[in-house]
Amino acid sequence: MSEEQTMQASGPRGPIDRLRHALRPTPGRRRSLVRFGVAALAVIVFALIPGYYALQPGFLTRYPNLAAPYKSWAASPKHSKVACQSCHVAPDLPSQAVYDARMLGEFYLSFFIPGRQLNVFAKPTSAACAKCHANLISVSPSGDLIIPHRAHTDVLKLECVRCHSNLVHRPNAAGKDIPVMATCLTCHDGKQAKNACATCHTAKATLASHRAANWDTIHATQVGKADCASCHAWTTNWCADCHARRPASHTATWRTDHPLAVKVHRNCEVCHTASFCVTCHGDVPKLDFNPALKLVQ
Repeated sequence: MSEEQTMQASGPRGPIDRLRHALRPTPGRRRSLVRFGVAALAVIVFALIPGYYALQPGFLTRYPNLAAPYKSWAASPKHSKVACQSCHVAPDLPSQAVYDARMLGEFYLSFFIPGRQLNVFAKPTSAACAKCHANLISVSPSGDLIIPHRAHTDVLKLECVRCHSNLVHRPNAAGKDIPVMATCLTCHDGKQAKNACATCHTAKATLASHRAANWDTIHATQVGKADCASCHAWTTNWCADCHARRPASHTATWRTDHPLAVKVHRNCEVCHTASFCVTCHGDVPKLDFNPALKLVQ
């Protein structure tokens, strides 16, 4: 009697014999292995490979609305090393899985609906940013700005994109990805948060001339003598933004009250040329008028 016949008669004796018996390629097992192999190959060909390709940033170049954002991302020295879903999808496993499944569907939809728009990216959350930006700085690398990040993110619970709106895909007017001062001033307006220069600027305190009581009157004479842009270039409309606001004295009753103010101290020319007065008065009021005073050209 052969060894195989002996095993069939008495059954497998030791562990090795039992393993051999379990793995014996019977016709039924062969069919199961073939089915499993075909299923595995189908998953690889129709799911894993397309899914992997759809998760690559280069896949997004087939969508017209993402061409410009992709180009700016590819030019970024740091963020171009980070996949889209690392920033734009919440870092938890369910969110990442949903994104993976959706992009697999997008792989096939892009073949049947060429030129379609893709809108699957939300604004990055602070949690997504924290995966890389764990050590939040409190002073700018150059040392000239105080930036208490923890006070904004941990205490005030602000999302990073609240300030960092000009990032990889949408640089600011200067072509940079750092916040501009106008962004800071949306909160640092003197009411919600302090707006004194020294609050943020370590090397830029308010000039002594600006603290003079008559600075509002004489500052126009300094135009061309100082580099105003060194402080005020954060907006192209600095002068217009200020001059568009009424002085505190110009209340709702100013039209009737202003003659009394003119008698005390005439300084209309600080903002208005002589022709402005003529429009209503027919001539230039003579009350302590100094024709040599040319504060506004």
